[in-house]
Amino acid sequence: MKCAREFRGQGASAGIAIGPAYVFHRAGRVARRTVRPGDVAAEVVRLRSALEAARRQLEAVRDRALREAGAEQAAIFEAQLLMLQDPELAGKAEQAIREEECNAEWAFERAGEEVARVLSSLPDEYLRARAADVRDVVSRVVSVLEGQAGHPLAELPGPVVVVGEELMPSDTAQMDRGRVLGFVMERGSSTAHAAILARTMGIPAVVGAAGVVGAVASGDMVVADGNTGAIVVNPAPEELRQWEARKRAWDDRRKRLESLVALPAVTKDGYRVELAANIGLPGDVEAALACGAEGVGLFRTEFLFMDRDSPPSEDEQFEVYRQVARAMAGRTVIIRTLDVGGDKPIPWLGKLEEANPFLGLRGIRLCLEREEVFLAQLRALLRARVYGEVWVMFPMVADLGEVRAARRLLARAGEDLAARGVAYQELPVGIMVEVPSAALLADFLLEEVDFVSIGTNDLTQYTLAADRTNARVASLADALHPAVLRLIAGVAEAGRRAGKWVGVCGDLAGDPVATPVLVGLGVRELSMAPSLLPEVKEVVRSVSVVEARELARRVLACRSGGEVRELLA
Repeated sequence: MKCAREFRGQGASAGIAIGPAYVFHRAGRVARRTVRPGDVAAEVVRLRSALEAARRQLEAVRDRALREAGAEQAAIFEAQLLMLQDPELAGKAEQAIREEECNAEWAFERAGEEVARVLSSLPDEYLRARAADVRDVVSRVVSVLEGQAGHPLAELPGPVVVVGEELMPSDTAQMDRGRVLGFVMERGSSTAHAAILARTMGIPAVVGAAGVVGAVASGDMVVADGNTGAIVVNPAPEELRQWEARKRAWDDRRKRLESLVALPAVTKDGYRVELAANIGLPGDVEAALACGAEGVGLFRTEFLFMDRDSPPSEDEQFEVYRQVARAMAGRTVIIRTLDVGGDKPIPWLGKLEEANPFLGLRGIRLCLEREEVFLAQLRALLRARVYGEVWVMFPMVADLGEVRAARRLLARAGEDLAARGVAYQELPVGIMVEVPSAALLADFLLEEVDFVSIGTNDLTQYTLAADRTNARVASLADALHPAVLRLIAGVAEAGRRAGKWVGVCGDLAGDPVATPVLVGLGVRELSMAPSLLPEVKEVVRSVSVVEARELARRVLACRSGGEVRELLA
């Protein structure tokens, strides 16, 4: 009998998979080969032909994803097509072929790996996850250059749990889904596109399970818990029965949550809480609506500005904002203006050269310094407002003067459009509360804006002076720390007095443990990743406002994050 072994990773897609393993090994790195000087030009042509062939392949994968999984998944491959067509990436490879007289496979793989390494080094988890997309694109082009045909995951032997080092989006898109019980990956993150695809397809997935590939052979019995990140290889018969019972219970729970999607998020005593979605691409709208989102509480616009040599034009931005506004069909869409600097550098902005970028030129500070970039975005937003319930939100506000300066530029953007005879409409203006100064000045700030949304990730970091991406201090960055909750309470109270809307769009909004506390503090809107909406709705519908307020009162009296968590356990 085989011995049971246990591993621990990060749950990336909820659910429990139980079945035989299929171990997937990716082809290794390509070798450098010297090209004769007379063959250099032909090698460049070979690379260009491969890029074109890869483009056609990706378009086919995108179309299949659109048919089988929806617009959100198709958008992943749209992004990869943009990467593939990036002239800088191909240009670096061609330069290497010409100057170093090397083969196209090696040159393109090296150019892509340079980009992937830069992304991997960023503190922002979402941006780090984009490295996998770059490597996916590179892998496709290299496969074309090497004349490889077919994909090993397209013809799986039967219902299996796929175990591998890292799955790329195109791996999951080409997989025979009728035979996939779950994914287990040694690398990756919950924000990687492969994980996003797994969640959309409802396939349990665990990522970051170090050492699992070397310990599993195809055919081994594997349990993968996408809720907790637990993995068990070859469990004993009694342990397997226990896991099967947990799986049945989970499947029943999922069906119950699915039944809540169309129901309103109201407490037992009738208090309405708006549940909205955080999205980053127009293609995310479909998944948000499918999970019951009543609006978009945070539309991140950074990806319009990244992976390019110059800022997007006003028209380009307008088309994206209009697309989202139309897709949400009258529901509120809160669009955050460009939020970069700190952990989100953009090459065309140049090196900001700051000793401490997290306390430097980021968010609204950067927008106010780069007025022309900011004005183009504001004009695009004002134009999009004609087509839906678009609101604008300024990030990283720390001072009243920043709000007034941003509003002046918004007015100027409107004047520019009027002078051009372009249709536009005024829109509600809000700010993100992400630093303690904004929370402490919330009553004054609310005199200048129509709403505020609390970004609990940054608010927690700045309040507790702890970087959540630094493993040595990340445990200190506890959003349930009473210091953070007291700031949220102050902002909510200021909103109540001003008669204005206060929401939360940080990770705390999607934490079901925190839901009754936030409701009790008076938060009116919670915006989160779409997949979290049903579970949070279930909590909202299970409490009364009276109970939530009493719980909030007790939480605010706690002296540490540990006390808060003990109370909420």
